[in-house]
Amino acid sequence: MNKIKVGIVGFGMSAQVFHVPFLEANNHFKITKILERNSEKSRLLYPNIDVVKSLDQLVLDEQIDLIVVTTPNLSHYEIVKRSLLNNKHVIVEKPFTVNVQQADELIEIAQKKKLVLSVYHNRRFDGGFLTLKKVIEDDLIGQVVEYEAHFDRFRNYIKDSWREAEEKGSGIVYDLGSHLIDQALYLFGLPKTVWADIRIQRENAKTADNFEIILGYEKLKVTLKASMLVREQSPHLAIHGTKGSYVKYGLDPQEEL
Repeated sequence: MNKIKVGIVGFGMSAQVFHVPFLEANNHFKITKILERNSEKSRLLYPNIDVVKSLDQLVLDEQIDLIVVTTPNLSHYEIVKRSLLNNKHVIVEKPFTVNVQQADELIEIAQKKKLVLSVYHNRRFDGGFLTLKKVIEDDLIGQVVEYEAHFDRFRNYIKDSWREAEEKGSGIVYDLGSHLIDQALYLFGLPKTVWADIRIQRENAKTADNFEIILGYEKLKVTLKASMLVREQSPHLAIHGTKGSYVKYGLDPQEEL
């Protein structure tokens, strides 16, 4: 069997937890190179995988079929674009890009070159979310009239992280909001209206740490909320219909496909 040869860009938490272990466990893939510019942490865990220091060593390697991008949000556009222009299929961590213009350009390149370009939205496979989806599909609560999803944390301090830095693509909307928005669009499609309230609430914070987004449909109201200052957790998912409700507290593991 010819395996799909993979190059990984970045080796932070996302690569270590959500990408490399899954690819290593799947016989259809073979990771050949990991790009780590400032360290070689991956070599300790995966000594059989080469560590490289430049993007060219991945995108110009004719043996590599697929590039997996796990770097900070602001860098996604340039890395994905260079990968596509060098005829590589791409999986990129959420959020796809920091604005719609970048996203549209990358989609156009992938379509012209007939390449696979996919965004990694792993929260579609959480057990609680899959149960909610089945509740809707099986018509257990009737016509859905309201859906509310929370992704709250209690972190009253500022971490030394690019996610907390004052730069494009940082903050809670890009980080946790991308999960909630993707789940809502996956369930209900594009809304007719969008309203948002985005705030900085923690002292000395430099980027958004609270949001509420309301998506309006013909008869359905969708509310998406996240905060870094919620100690007592609200339901993670709640959906109400003309015949009943489904409410889910806490996050479940992701299900096997």
